[in-house]
Formats: sequence, C-alpha cells, structure tokens
Amino acid sequence: MDFLPIDWIVIAIYIIFVFYLAIRAGQETRTLTPSASARDRAREQYMANNSLTFTESICSIIATEVSALTFLGIPAFAFNKDFSFIQIYLGAILGRIAIALVFLPKVYGKGLTIYEVMAQETGLPSGRRTVAVLYAISKILSVGVRLFSGSILVAHFIGTNVYLGLAVVTFITFLYTLIGGLKAVVRTDIMQMGLFISGGIIAHYLIPVTSGQSWGELMGIAAAAGKTSFFSVANPWPFIFGFFGGVLFDMSTHGVDQDFAQRLTANHSLRRAQQAIFFSSFISISVGLLFLGVGALLWAHYQSHPFPATVANADHLFSYYIVNHFPAGIRGIMVAGVMAATMSTLDSTINALCATVYNDILPNRDSANLERNSVIDTAVITLLLFGIAVVASANDGLLLLGLKVQSWTGGALLGIFLTKVVFKKWFTYQLTPASVAGAYAFGMAGVYANTYVLQWDWNLNVYWGCALSMLFLKVYAAARPYRGA
Repeated sequence: MDFLPIDWIVIAIYIIFVFYLAIRAGQETRTLTPSASARDRAREQYMANNSLTFTESICSIIATEVSALTFLGIPAFAFNKDFSFIQIYLGAILGRIAIALVFLPKVYGKGLTIYEVMAQETGLPSGRRTVAVLYAISKILSVGVRLFSGSILVAHFIGTNVYLGLAVVTFITFLYTLIGGLKAVVRTDIMQMGLFISGGIIAHYLIPVTSGQSWGELMGIAAAAGKTSFFSVANPWPFIFGFFGGVLFDMSTHGVDQDFAQRLTANHSLRRAQQAIFFSSFISISVGLLFLGVGALLWAHYQSHPFPATVANADHLFSYYIVNHFPAGIRGIMVAGVMAATMSTLDSTINALCATVYNDILPNRDSANLERNSVIDTAVITLLLFGIAVVASANDGLLLLGLKVQSWTGGALLGIFLTKVVFKKWFTYQLTPASVAGAYAFGMAGVYANTYVLQWDWNLNVYWGCALSMLFLKVYAAARPYRGA
C-alpha cells in the first residue's frame, strides 16, 4: 500500500518537534560560563545539573525501557504464546522497591556514574575502568537488538530494506542527542512516551474495526484459546520463575545500569527519585498489558483471515498490519510511535554510555576538549549500536533475544555493586581488573550452567550470575583482603 502525503507530514512534524524540544532543553540546561570547570560542564551534559523533576524521571524511565521491542516484540510474544510475559513486570515491583529503599540512598549524590560510586572507597582506576568497559559492551549488545526491531516498521514505511530504515532512525537520534545532553533526552522522552502509548491505544481501536469484529469478540476468541492467560494452577512454575526472575533482573537493569540510574540520580531530590522508580513499575505493567493485548487481537484476527505470505515471522506482523490495514494519517502516527519507542531507548543509551566513557573509561583526556570528545564518543557509540543491530537482523524472537543478552552479564554487574556498595562490610576487597574479570567470568559461567547444563528457565540467569560472582568475590576478598592504603 502506498503511503499518502498526510503520513509523511505526520512523521515530519514528529521529527521537527523532537529537535525543537532538544534545542529548548539544551538552552535551559546550558547556563555555565566557558570558564566553568570540566566537572561542572560534565554534570551539565550528563546529569542536567540535577534538575530532573518527578515527571521527567518517571516518563524517561518508561520511555527508555519501552523500546520498539515493546511496540513490536511484545505483540509478537502474545501472538506466539500468551500473556505470560507480564510476570516479569509483576516481579519488577519488588525489584524497584529494593532500588528505591536500598540502592538509591547509597548512590544518590555520590558521583557522576554508578561505577564511580562502586570504586570510591576501595577501587583502583583500572578496576573502575574494567567495570565500565564490560558494562558498555553488554549494553551495546542488548540495545543493538532493540534498535534493529524499531527499524522494521520504518523500513516498511519508506518502502526500502530494513538496513536503510535502521540508518535513518540511528542518524536522526545521533543528531538530536548531541544538542542538549541529558535534559534534551528526557524532554523528548516525555513526548515519545505519550506517542507510543497512544499508538498502542489506537491499535486496540483499529484492529477490531479493520477486522470486522468487535474488540470484545476478538479478545474472547483469544481468551478461549488461552492467549490471555499468564498463570496456570496445574503448572505454576513458569509464573514463579518469571516473577522472581523479574525481581533480580529489574534490580540489575534499573538499579545498576547507568542508563536508568542516571534518570534517578539526576533528579533534584532523593525522595522524588525514589517515588519515580516505585511508581514507574505500575505504568510498566499497564504498557505491557496494552501491547500484549495488541498481540492477542492480531492472533484472533488471523484465525478468520489468511496469514500474510510476505510476513516472515510474528516480529514483522504488527508492522505489516499497520502498513496494510491502518488508514492514512494513522499509519504516520504509528510509524512515529515506533520511531519514538526506538529513539527514546537509543538516545538514553548513547547519553549514558558517553557519561561512562567520559567519567570512567577515558577520564584522563584533555578536559578543555569536552565538547569535541563528546561528539566523537557519541559517533563511535552510535556506529557500534548500528553494527550490532545489523547482526541482530539475522535472528527471530527479538524480544527474548534482547532480554537474554542482558541477563548474561546483568547478574555479575549486580553482584559487584552489592559487594562494593550494599554489603561492603562483608566483602573487603579492592576493585581491580582481576576482581572484576573474575566476577564476570564466574557470573557468566553460572549463566552457562543454567542455560546449557541444567537447562533451567532463562529468568534464573541473573540469579546464577549474581550468586556466583558474589561467591567469587567473597573468596577473592578472603585471599586478598584490602586493609586500606
């Protein structure tokens, strides 16, 4: 189906407004004189001078976690399976309570990045750099998958292959991320969150309209087939694994991932940051249910309509439906929604990784060249994300792929954080490259055992990774206790 001018106008308005918000945010944030210290200028760029409000923090958290994997991958999950993905969101409530009450009081106001906090008392610069490098690698891998999923609908929209669509989304995000730092990222995230949620609501209205059946009829068909179920009394273990997996998985993402931690530590008060992370869990559940519902509606629709021969797998199905069944103008809104979901994840990742490179990986560069280095860092990180996205294009099941990538290393990073920040009295060791590498090696060995030897549920990956990394660090601390300078 050809796209009409109104679709292109909608996309153009969205892109123009993104740059407008970024420019305005940059103007508001950049208040320092050229003579200000490099540290102050970095805080302005990467922490927005601790000016984030409760609304900005919570909206940016949701926008960052709700990538195109949510927009396209969660409907695909429900289409292929059921609503069982929601159990991860339910477990996240407990994880975010722990972040609010335990993690945030120990890191808020203590440093530019969370990895700086880990190394403040008993860490070598090389140890801190090792943590940051390993985090950056795992982040680039996991977000690269999310970036590819967002290019699927854009490629359908512009009538080209997925790689050109990927390049378009990546380049636009690269440009506006440079303009205003964290404040620009957060301000655009607010608009983008509203846009992709609106897209999900529109889909719930239009799928029944185009299908010729009511919303209730379609959901009834899906429910009768078990597509809306998420708990089975006969076999409760998948729910249990998913729920408890969501607890620790969320602690490893929203708690010790600079991408999410940045949105909390940049808030103007600890209390508001705690409120933002707690209440965000309930919005996440609502968004998850919204897009799982889209998948159920699509499944019910295709029980009485032929499945499109040109669709390779369920990851592409919602994109196909939007392009071929939604009316002009609305198609443009849906494409903008996917772009918003993709760009809000990508811009946050770029900004967080740039902060990590500046503060932890390459802290000794000439401070007078902060702006030039920031441009270089942004370009390099963007290209790396683009490269991983291209590799991810060869895989199906993008939703679980993106989550599983992060589960392999998230447990080890969480284990290091717990031993250096939360339970540091019981782990008296120095953060060195050896201790960090050992923790990651043992953590990933635990995930390997869970995945390929025991073949247990992947939701337990973070538990194995965290437990074995902490076990290694306890032995390391006993063998090489740190007694101070």
